[in-house]
Amino acid sequence: MVMAGVPMGGAYRQIHRLFVEGIVAGLADGELLDRFLTNGDEAAFAALVERHEAMVWRVCLAIVRDRHQAEDAFQATFLVLVRKARSLWVRDSLGPWLHQVACRTASCLRATVIRRRKHERRYAKRDAGSSVLTWAPPDIDFDTAIHDEINRLPEKYR
Repeated sequence: MVMAGVPMGGAYRQIHRLFVEGIVAGLADGELLDRFLTNGDEAAFAALVERHEAMVWRVCLAIVRDRHQAEDAFQATFLVLVRKARSLWVRDSLGPWLHQVACRTASCLRATVIRRRKHERRYAKRDAGSSVLTWAPPDIDFDTAIHDEINRLPEKYR
């Protein structure tokens, strides 16, 4: 990386990073969001994430009650921020908006997981009670077995 014709070595890069992070640390969320949108300032976005990550994490974990699902909801919350950033009007804090997004995202994820588990249980019960051959030794010719079963059906169902 080169800045104003000066190569940025390890020590210089660290000093530059501290300087930039020091600048963004004192800015309000609205100012950080504006810097991210206008300049693509990753340090500004990182400061937003760092500022609100604990709250977003607690909300996601409290709602989904599973660490892996909470991680998904956490990431999705900040992806929504990136996607909706241009339409937000924030002066002081993104906290209330991020809280609402985290709640909605985690709740939707939890509902999806509950729905999926319900379907899985229903199909597991159905499959456990069915007499359908789910496994057969490799020497059985399935084509023949299928045609034999079809031939057993009454004529109107064939």
